[in-house]
Amino acid sequence: MSAPRPAGRADRELCVGIDARELQGRPTGTGRYLRNLLRCWSEAGSGRLVLFFQGAPPPDPVLSHERIVCRSVGEAGTRGSVWQERDLPGATRAAGVDVLFAPAYSCPQRLSLPRVTTVHDLSFRSIPEDFPPLEALRRRLLVGASVRVSGAIVAVSEFTRREICAWFPDAASRTRVIHHGSDDDLPPAPERAAARASLGARGPVLVSVGAIFNRRRLPTLLGALALLRRARPDVELRVVGENRTHPPLDLERASRERGLERSVRFEGFVSEARLAAHYAAADAAVCLSEYEGFGLPVLEAMSRGVPVVASRRPAHRELFEGAALLADPGNEAEIAGALERLLADPALRDRYASLGRERAGRFSWRRAAAEHWDLFRQVAG
Repeated sequence: MSAPRPAGRADRELCVGIDARELQGRPTGTGRYLRNLLRCWSEAGSGRLVLFFQGAPPPDPVLSHERIVCRSVGEAGTRGSVWQERDLPGATRAAGVDVLFAPAYSCPQRLSLPRVTTVHDLSFRSIPEDFPPLEALRRRLLVGASVRVSGAIVAVSEFTRREICAWFPDAASRTRVIHHGSDDDLPPAPERAAARASLGARGPVLVSVGAIFNRRRLPTLLGALALLRRARPDVELRVVGENRTHPPLDLERASRERGLERSVRFEGFVSEARLAAHYAAADAAVCLSEYEGFGLPVLEAMSRGVPVVASRRPAHRELFEGAALLADPGNEAEIAGALERLLADPALRDRYASLGRERAGRFSWRRAAAEHWDLFRQVAG
């Protein structure tokens, strides 16, 4: 009888280390992405998860699962790139993980462990004017280096995969498309009447969700709203998301200059409950951008039954054509016309609400989590 062989990596639970900083502070789309994956991995009983935070972990119920171990590494005030290279590699090795998952564009270079890195888009290369020059350069260098050393790269759309392969041809065989899932982690939607009352809404409500960058064409949307108000003076626009424009845009001033100060509210960052209320109160969502890697707010709105006007640019067109009205993000008249069509025709509004729900149903966080886990296993060998 042959002696039993020692337990190898394939014979035990996979242990995945995760750079979890996107869950700290005010999580945006990348934080939502990671949070949903963690929730699904925990529910599926997938291996062990060791999360590394810069400073104290946030008080998030998702992190309380028995399969999740949270590690506080280094100090909160350290520059992120310094923490990633100086503090994270040693903590990762000490934790005995098999593979490191970097969900936000870059991974440590000084690490012998296999790495999987998600690149959500290459906006800092395709539209560098949207970033301060040094920040655009920093991102180009970090992401380029991370793509080269990663055992696998996750792209969130075919458009992003093509961009990665165009800039980094050697990464083509290591790049895999894994789509985001649809909204199933926001709080339950409140009743529409209660949501409208909580927002103080009187007329038709339009909602725009997402961090505000220049490429997301908020001034153009304000111009479209001014045109729309000629026929619908009671229409309201709620803009949810932090202003991160470069060069900085004074959107409140732009709103006043168009006579929209009573028609637009810039909500900034809001809680998940408040975001659910905005979707419940909305008659339509508008998501414009010259460039997106995916477009999670479009999917969120669709899953909530809110008809959407989206951008006729990749990746919106690739993912959402046929389930949303598409418009040129630089054309005020076309945007206003699409919104007026939805507001004027309840049957059309219901049709696109239904089409949107059906399209959102094709995207699953559980499937995304399983595909990520398969990739971890492949890279870990």
